[in-house]
Amino acid sequence: MPILKALWKFKYWIAIAVLSFICFGQLAYTNHLSGKLQVAEAACDARVAKAIKPYEDASSQATKDKAAIEKQWSNKYIEVEQNAIKKIQDANAAARSADVAASGLSKQLSEANKRLSAASHQTIVEYTITSNELLEACTAEYRSMAEKADGHAIDVERLSEVWPE
Repeated sequence: MPILKALWKFKYWIAIAVLSFICFGQLAYTNHLSGKLQVAEAACDARVAKAIKPYEDASSQATKDKAAIEKQWSNKYIEVEQNAIKKIQDANAAARSADVAASGLSKQLSEANKRLSAASHQTIVEYTITSNELLEACTAEYRSMAEKADGHAIDVERLSEVWPE
């Protein structure tokens, strides 16, 4: 019993020691659980990364494929536009050539009209003048129609070349 009396004297210190021991035990257990939680989080992060990697790879590949397809389309579009510009220039040159040829024919007919007007047959002169006017009108209409047809053909070809297959 004397030991109990001696211990009873230090009851507060004993309580403090017991409580400190419990606190240190809880702290150690908490640190242990924290370490396990960190390991579990690392494992979970690794599994998530492994699970989403195929999707990230597929997304990356799709982005690369998209860029390649866009570049291919852009190159094709540029090529088609360059071809269309060349064809438009060729069509314009052909229209100018036709205009020069028509002007030459008109001058020839005008000269013929001048020569025929000196002839004695008035009916022939009127016929030639009327024919000349008719030919000029037909030439103008033909040139206009040819320009429109060339433009239409170039537009159709451009659209068909650019259209996806």
